Amino acid sequence: MPYAIPANVRYEERLIGPFNLKQSIYVVIGGGIILWAYLFSGLPFLYQIMIILVTGGVVVGVVMFNLDTMVVDYVMFFKAEKKTSWISPAARKLMDIKSIRADAVFLGDGKVLGLLKIVPINFGVLSEQDRDTVIYGFLEFLNSLNFPIQIVMRSVNLDLEDYLRHLKRRIVQRDDKIALAYYEHFAEYVRNYIKVNKINDRLFYIVVPAEKKPTVKATLENLDGRCETVVQTLALSGIVAERMNTKQLINLYSSYFTETFEILDTYVSPITIYKKMWHEAPKHPADYEEVLEEKLKGKGEV
Repeated sequence: MPYAIPANVRYEERLIGPFNLKQSIYVVIGGGIILWAYLFSGLPFLYQIMIILVTGGVVVGVVMFNLDTMVVDYVMFFKAEKKTSWISPAARKLMDIKSIRADAVFLGDGKVLGLLKIVPINFGVLSEQDRDTVIYGFLEFLNSLNFPIQIVMRSVNLDLEDYLRHLKRRIVQRDDKIALAYYEHFAEYVRNYIKVNKINDRLFYIVVPAEKKPTVKATLENLDGRCETVVQTLALSGIVAERMNTKQLINLYSSYFTETFEILDTYVSPITIYKKMWHEAPKHPADYEEVLEEKLKGKGEV
């Protein structure tokens, strides 16, 4: 029976025994240094032993454990910039974003992208028939595409503080002391459970590229059409997708570098939010939330 040889198989020629070219070079250079130190250097015996041990250790490390690659990676790691911010040149260079506007991301290479946020589905509560509907509907969606897409999954720390805060507000409004006591135990249990078990929340996105057109308007119209097609096709399989607007896109990208707070239609940094509350600083830190609610009174809940 014929067997197809994989095309990606790589073979390195052996120069000295089991050593490839790079390893052989290190062995020759290290062996030369050891011979020189032992036979021709004329150094005291202690110095000869030190040179032989150090050289032999380096050669063994390079040949057996890729020490040279590890050293290069170690140096590059410390030379690389490890901390940056949303507005720094390093961040812009990393993401290559030219601008975010018109519900689209304009990249430096001329590409225009739209992002769709997927509403997660809990397969555990679906029947077997519903699961098959979602799976086969998603397969049909992939087969129907005539343009490339990118599916992105992001894991973030699960945050239920908003849910707990709204729940407590409703209990306080009812003035139910017993329910409030139960709430305190429940909230403490939830926070500890998430912290101990390190529970993450998974967010899914679909990146849709636009076909480049002669004008920006035509390119954006093409992007709108593609995003609408993806949303409608996914809906046939029961998967809900929502087009992210400009402010949501800014918040998404900036969240990779620094924490931001979302207040209705306004996105502010921690420094900004404290400045907003500074003029009406409460006497106790626990009252900050009440001050913020007063500022947003009549516009909706925080």
